[in-house]
Amino acid sequence: MSRRRPAFPRLAAVLLLSVAPPARAHHGSAGVGMAGPEGPGAALETTSPIPIPWNSLFFMVKSEYVPFRQFDLAQPENKTFSLFDTLVAGYGITPWLTGYLFLPYNVKAQDGVGTNVGLGDPGLFLSFAFKYDEGFRLVPAKESLDELEDWHFSVFGYVTVPLGPTVSATHALDWFAPDMQTGFGSPSFQLGVSAAKQLSPDLTWLADASYQFFLPHTYPFTRYQFGAESRINTAIAWRAVATPGFRFDVAGEVNFLNLQRDQERNGAAVMEPLQASGGTILYAGLGVRAYVGRFSAALAARTSFARWLNEGAEQQGSEGLEWVRVALTLSCVLPI
Repeated sequence: MSRRRPAFPRLAAVLLLSVAPPARAHHGSAGVGMAGPEGPGAALETTSPIPIPWNSLFFMVKSEYVPFRQFDLAQPENKTFSLFDTLVAGYGITPWLTGYLFLPYNVKAQDGVGTNVGLGDPGLFLSFAFKYDEGFRLVPAKESLDELEDWHFSVFGYVTVPLGPTVSATHALDWFAPDMQTGFGSPSFQLGVSAAKQLSPDLTWLADASYQFFLPHTYPFTRYQFGAESRINTAIAWRAVATPGFRFDVAGEVNFLNLQRDQERNGAAVMEPLQASGGTILYAGLGVRAYVGRFSAALAARTSFARWLNEGAEQQGSEGLEWVRVALTLSCVLPI
């Protein structure tokens, strides 16, 4: 781009990080996005490539409530709801490299079985950001408002560390099933890419694609491997109100999620794909964000509008069968 406005410190532009909450009753993933009074907008679940400012700290807390549809086939042990709480700390390592630490805390409730409450597996997220401006280049320490209109991209990786409990038991001293435990038991790994482009001063398009896979884990009662997840997200963020020190955004998006079948060890000690697990789901979401100074808050809801579940008539308490997913996010960014 040939037209440039005065250099714009990204710290003034970056005020919000949104983290994609656990996407299943037992899986988890991470996505990040940020926005500010000026410059590109951020989505709700779609990862933004805009990095945290260099040498700045970021803190966020997010809570997502997920109630499930109840079916006669699962009586008297319908999964009723999950609550996914996440504390996130981020740091701008360089102008183009950002690191995040995710600390989850989960609540999972099931009729006739009980409620399991505990820490999830911590996660480490690393994002490498670059842009296209007469060629591909690293994101600089400062960008003008015009430079923020360039295409921005990132390549990111996420790994969970198996520290969450996997041997929790009910009041009847029966083991909670693997998908009701709050930890995975083994590491999981996610790789992805993201892109963003300002279509106008008040309108931003974002997209990402990622793949996450889980290593098998041996429980006292079985050996289990959660199915891999493929995601494609796209979103539009609209800056509806902007005044000095305040911004209000509305964002809508569509999320594609493909889940491979879980696997479990059978009587012959062989891992085999499980019936009534996995499938493909399309979600639609809508949310709002408000920014005041260095602080921000977001409220969002999404639900599935199409689903192709494997043996779907036998599934309950899985993705695509929620009533809704409602998330509240509070965050701030602080220079060092």
